[in-house]
Amino acid sequence: MLVRARWENETRILMLSGRFDKFGRVPVETALAAGEGRSCHHVVMDFSRVSSMDSAGIGRLLLLYHSLRRKGMALTVINPKPSVEALLDLAGLATIIPIMQENPEVRSVA
Repeated sequence: MLVRARWENETRILMLSGRFDKFGRVPVETALAAGEGRSCHHVVMDFSRVSSMDSAGIGRLLLLYHSLRRKGMALTVINPKPSVEALLDLAGLATIIPIMQENPEVRSVA
């Protein structure tokens, strides 16, 4: 998995590419750690280039959600492919994490 990150105000936007599975944890955590010390209230994960996701990826996403929530930050997933969005819905994550089709130029989703 490849993760590119950028800031938009106090929102950390992560653009993910590839398969989101157990190996996706390290690149995501590395991208988030690179922004430590800077004010962040919201993390947006752009899934437009995520080709697939497995149960380990779902678990990682849920752990990330809880970790961010404990720090007072929101998490949103945008632009998942239909197959990935269906898996997120099936796992019940759509009831916990906002999942939407959105332009990556997110201004204020929180």
